[in-house]
Amino acid sequence: MIASDRIELWFWELKNEITGKWRRTSWRMTEADARARHGDVAHKIEGTLEVRGSAASGLSHMQPDRREE
Repeated sequence: MIASDRIELWFWELKNEITGKWRRTSWRMTEADARARHGDVAHKIEGTLEVRGSAASGLSHMQPDRREE
């Protein structure tokens, strides 16, 4: 669940409908933005998460995606 003062931004892979080739976005988007703009052809690129939040939330401007190993 995402707190209201926390935004999760990802790089995405998008499929070109004409050529069938996949490309990586040069900007990060929230999942809601990616789905609204590109529908189901947008795929998150794991390891590219950037979390943004207010200073009150204790989050820094940029935090890497941390996976448990």
